[in-house]
Amino acid sequence: MDSLESWTRTDVTFDGVTRDVYRKGTGRGVIIIHEFPGIEESLITFAQEVVDAGFTVMLPRLFGTPGAGFSVGNVVGDIRQFCVRREFSVFARGKTSPVAVWLRALARQLHDDVGGEGVGVIGMCFTGGFALAMMAGAPVIAPVIAEPSLPAGVGLPRNAAARGADLGLSPFDLEAVKASGCEVLGLKYRTDPATGTRFDTLRRELGDRFLAVEFEGRGHSVLTADRREYGVDEVLDFLDRTLKDEPSRQPPSRDEPLERRLESRLGAGFDARVTGDPARVVLHITRGLTKKGRERAEAISREVTGRDPEIVRLTPNRLG
Repeated sequence: MDSLESWTRTDVTFDGVTRDVYRKGTGRGVIIIHEFPGIEESLITFAQEVVDAGFTVMLPRLFGTPGAGFSVGNVVGDIRQFCVRREFSVFARGKTSPVAVWLRALARQLHDDVGGEGVGVIGMCFTGGFALAMMAGAPVIAPVIAEPSLPAGVGLPRNAAARGADLGLSPFDLEAVKASGCEVLGLKYRTDPATGTRFDTLRRELGDRFLAVEFEGRGHSVLTADRREYGVDEVLDFLDRTLKDEPSRQPPSRDEPLERRLESRLGAGFDARVTGDPARVVLHITRGLTKKGRERAEAISREVTGRDPEIVRLTPNRLG
């Protein structure tokens, strides 16, 4: 995989389990845990941006062949590992996946190496909840969960709903997350069925410490395959202000006259952000939109600004 050639690969062993870990960058530490189908191009693109933002990044390989993508053999192998290996709790409620123990050790090693108050962890899809699980027993202070999807919300309706609300944490680990005092950043497409109602659970358990970013439209992988630029910015900002001694990211300049013009066309309930570098239109909303409402907002944005917007709801509302 050519995009991994500039990364340093090492074999890392904890408790007799050895895994490939790819490393790059300098600065405070961030662990990025891949989703299906393993380490692939869109993940490396995102990870490189985290490196470029001034962080030391580790990519542990939990399953899959780097670069194999959505080949039948690679995906079938991933599913088999998840369903058969005892490291991953695919269906159990109120249980932390055992692989979290290995990942916590990796976080401690990275922290010992680069220092700081703690490290960041970004989990995605089936590994989304691992960022939370690592907060128990490891110095994780900047957890990011993207489209968390375990335990899988399958089975009879009542069981499926219960799994879809579960965080994939043991009661002990959930208490550790609640007691940490850390903010948790979560990102997903609002209507993504794979994420169930976990964001509601996190709001209930963490209150305003849970920072939710929910996008309108169809998609799943916010930071990779179905990437949202605003989501990437939110993650980089979160890591910057949480991990660094002196945050370095600056907000882009805004076109306020164009924002006011766009808001007047859209009507109440929309807060527009229009920037030139990078060229981007973001519409903040206070509640979810119907398909027709989303299409209307997109059409007006294209007419007024010439760009497609990203439509997002933030809770708690952090606009200023």
